[in-house]
Amino acid sequence: NLGDRRFLLESLQSEHRLSVFIFDYRGYGRSEGIPSVKGALLDAAAAREQLARLAGVDTADVVLMGRSLGRAIAIQRAAAKAPRGLIVESTSSSLKEIAAYHYPALAWLVPAGKLNSLAAIKRYEGPYLQSHGTADTLIPFASGKKLFDAANGPKRFIRIPRANHNDPQSPSYYRALDRFIKGLPKPPHE
Repeated sequence: NLGDRRFLLESLQSEHRLSVFIFDYRGYGRSEGIPSVKGALLDAAAAREQLARLAGVDTADVVLMGRSLGRAIAIQRAAAKAPRGLIVESTSSSLKEIAAYHYPALAWLVPAGKLNSLAAIKRYEGPYLQSHGTADTLIPFASGKKLFDAANGPKRFIRIPRANHNDPQSPSYYRALDRFIKGLPKPPHE
C-alpha cells in the first residue's frame, strides 16, 4: 500500500522540491474494486486528471513516474497522451517477458499485448528517464535495458550498481532526477 512510499514521497517533496500525487489502483491498498489492467489504466488517467485539476495545469504538464508495475501503467498512459516527462524505475519490457522469466511453462497464458511496455514506449515522444538495479532478481536488468533501448529520445538511463528490485535508488540517480526535472521544456503557457 501507499504507506510503504512515505519516506520516498517526503524526500521527493522536501529534498527535490517536487509536488507529488500518489494513488492506489482499484483493489490495491485501501482502494475498493477488483484489480485489472483496464481498471489500473482508468485509475491512472483519473489520477492524472485530478492532479492537473488540483494544480491548475494541463494534463500534458504533468510528469508521470512509475516503479515496477506502476512503470507499465505510466508507459501506457504516456503512449496514449504524452506527459511533460516520463520517469520509470525497475521496469521490464513486457509482462509476458517477466512471466517467461519466472514461470516459463505458464508464460503462454499471458497475452503478448498485455502491458507490453516495449510496444508502448515506441509511441512515446518526449523526455524519458529510466533506472534499473544491476542485481534485480525480480525484473532482470537486461529486460529494463531492452525497454530503454527502444525508447525515443531524449532519454537517460541510470544503472544502479548491485541494487535489487526494491532497493533504494542511488545518490547518482537522484542527481540525475534533479537534472531531468530542471531540463524539462517549460509548458507553453509559462
